[in-house]
Amino acid sequence: MANLTLKIDDQLLAKARRLALRRNTSINAVVREKLEEFVSSDLNREAALTGIEAFFTRSKALIGEKEWTRDELHER
Repeated sequence: MANLTLKIDDQLLAKARRLALRRNTSINAVVREKLEEFVSSDLNREAALTGIEAFFTRSKALIGEKEWTRDELHER
C-alpha cells in the first residue's frame, strides 16, 4: 500500500481526530473511505455515460433539424 502525505489545518485535524475516536475509527480509515467514494462515484458516472452512448448507438431514432418554433408548440 502507498503512503500519502497531506497538509491539513491543525484545528481541522484535531477535530477530525476527536470525531474519529468517538466513531471508533482512524483518520486513515476515514480518508481511505472518502477516496474510495470519490473514485467510485466517477466510475459510476463513466458507466452511466457508456450505457447512454450504447443506447443511442443501438437506437433507431432519427434526429433531424428543428422544424418548429416555440410559439407553434405553445399555440392555444
